[in-house]
Amino acid sequence: MFRKCVTFLLSSLLICHAIFASPLPEVSADGAFLIETNTNTILYSKNGNLTFYPASTTKVLTSLAIANDLPLNQVITKSQDAVTHVPSDSSQIGLGVGDQYSVYDGLHAVLMSSDNFVCYDLALADSGSISAFAQKMNALAANADPTANSKDYNFVNPHGYHDENHFTTPHVLAQITAKAFDNPIVSKIAGTLNYNFNVLNTGQTIPLKHTSALLDSTSPYYNEHVVASKTGYHTPAKRTLVAKANYGNMSFIGVIMRTDAPLQFEDMNKLFSYASENFQVKTDSTGISYLENNTSSEWAKPYINEALINGWITSTSYNFTHPITKRMFLNLLRSATPATYNEYVDELLHSNNSSIYNENLSITRAELATTIYKYLSHFELYTIPSNLAITDINSLSTSTQEAIIFCLQSGIMHLSDENKFLPNDSVSYEEAVYMISIMNGILDRYNNFSL
Repeated sequence: MFRKCVTFLLSSLLICHAIFASPLPEVSADGAFLIETNTNTILYSKNGNLTFYPASTTKVLTSLAIANDLPLNQVITKSQDAVTHVPSDSSQIGLGVGDQYSVYDGLHAVLMSSDNFVCYDLALADSGSISAFAQKMNALAANADPTANSKDYNFVNPHGYHDENHFTTPHVLAQITAKAFDNPIVSKIAGTLNYNFNVLNTGQTIPLKHTSALLDSTSPYYNEHVVASKTGYHTPAKRTLVAKANYGNMSFIGVIMRTDAPLQFEDMNKLFSYASENFQVKTDSTGISYLENNTSSEWAKPYINEALINGWITSTSYNFTHPITKRMFLNLLRSATPATYNEYVDELLHSNNSSIYNENLSITRAELATTIYKYLSHFELYTIPSNLAITDINSLSTSTQEAIIFCLQSGIMHLSDENKFLPNDSVSYEEAVYMISIMNGILDRYNNFSL
């Protein structure tokens, strides 16, 4: 297949590169999301656009509406209407009908102790009815995340008690939380560990303690960087959690949805550790902030930097050590090679009968070798034959073995220390960048020879 004389052999490099950079964190939650707020960059998403029940993390949205609308010294009275309409097993701090408190103290009861009855009465004071307040909540959600649509969220009550029609995605909840914790009143209260709630009509003081272990220095889950948080729970939602953490000039909003206690706190700390260790916010010459991605392995940095300089990748929040999909590889290839070669990439992208392309799965090493071989078959190339003893490809088809041998002989791909190809292993973003860099060098030599 490869006929014209361009020789290249990098056999001295036939080893697999070790990956030392931090991998993506493994979280227990069914849904998780993480953003850096200064650049509004998504750093992590697990089922980020699927809907979940937010439970009491709903209250960050409720608190934002109340803090925006009501005077903090306005007096609120616990109503019989709240007792009638809020389920009796709801969380509460123990107020009786007729007890009075300020909006400011009410927000503490909502954000720290998750009182559903206080939520109800604050919503009535704000909008006159729960349905009207729900409309306001949904309008605030739309403002927080203009990219979301009506299928991504729907809030029907101010407290988050289970309702099948009360849901949101981790993505939308992250944007809502960012807006809520940008409000200085909401942020301060959501970051307060202990507070004395004053019942105005009796003079009684009710001590409140925040339900988030992230804020408690005596907890094994304490995180000194967390400045605001809100927990949530009901049976269908399981444990939910939102939090904000500041690390130097970086600010992160994390969302955890649907897991078991105390894994919500473990998951959140994993997200914050991953973000703070692998990213930096920097400022360019024009004063615009951008996120620097440090997730690549040491061996890959020269190839990543070269690709950035040449403009065929951009500074991305994607983890360079994480497996890529086939579509991602082919899009990288399109960006890295001359436009005159685009038709060859398109042939792979649009080949419905080809098993080498499935955009929803990570690409394996064997599939990638076949993809590269088909792409380079459009050029008349050959390699110097060598007697490579590969122990784990004998069961593969002859055509796949041929593709693997070509990629190994050309230096595009490498063997492990055990002389294995590992055909079913996935391919990381940084490995793909390296391989395409080598392919570019091969094609440059081919073009120079052809001239």
